Amino acid sequence: MHIIDGIKIAEEIEKKVRKEAEGKKIKIATIVVGESKESILFAKLKEKAFKRVGFDYETIYFEEAKQSKIENEVKKMNDDVKITGINIQLPLPKKLNYINLVKKIDAKKDIEGMNPCNIGNTLLGNENIVPCTPKAILKIIEHENIKLQGKNVVIINHSNIVGKPLAMLMLNRNATVSVCHVFTKNLMEYTKKADLLITATGIKWLIKGQYVKEGVIIIDAGIKEQDGKIYGDVHESAAKKSSRITPVPGGVGPVTIASVLENAIMSYKMLGKNS
Repeated sequence: MHIIDGIKIAEEIEKKVRKEAEGKKIKIATIVVGESKESILFAKLKEKAFKRVGFDYETIYFEEAKQSKIENEVKKMNDDVKITGINIQLPLPKKLNYINLVKKIDAKKDIEGMNPCNIGNTLLGNENIVPCTPKAILKIIEHENIKLQGKNVVIINHSNIVGKPLAMLMLNRNATVSVCHVFTKNLMEYTKKADLLITATGIKWLIKGQYVKEGVIIIDAGIKEQDGKIYGDVHESAAKKSSRITPVPGGVGPVTIASVLENAIMSYKMLGKNS
């Protein structure tokens, strides 16, 4: 079993971004709504990454806000020529509609890759600004020189942010893709056939040894905090049967943040900036 070092992969991406960002006026604006510890933590991690690569950044916190107020803030950011990238930190309070918010972001400034324009381009194979977690998973696969063509890929997540765009990326590379979720009957029937299993449910130790075949490659993008410890979706009994696996933490997470940085560079280019 080979444990994939997501921190090392992220550092390699950051090094390239830092070099490419030299002499460029890149500014990222992040909107955080509510008092979710998870949301605030992710925003702080992004700020540290922006600082490491030399980006300017601004984080705007709202304790509570109506949809219209956030949309107005997004419009201001779209109109601000100094801001080259915009992102809305998840999770949001339930009363806010995330999809409607990202629709308001200028597609060229959408560094999370969730504007319908960017999702549509990903579907069509024009992978310019790609959703960050799927992009991170693809970066890991590419780093490990895993060839996707003809592989049986099983994704356990069908969200707009992870599962759906990830399935597009896999199909763009001619993999045979099964997308499973909470309503899937007999999950093991699918996971046992996987050459590459990608799971992102946040259910501690969902995937046990009997769910996978020997030599499977596993990308564990799940995260669950319990009693002060962090757990992934994959139990040790399944990990032992894998040929390669990402750890939790230290796997997909760091590469996701690095992918935000790469998207920020792409946004800058798409805006036609020269300095």
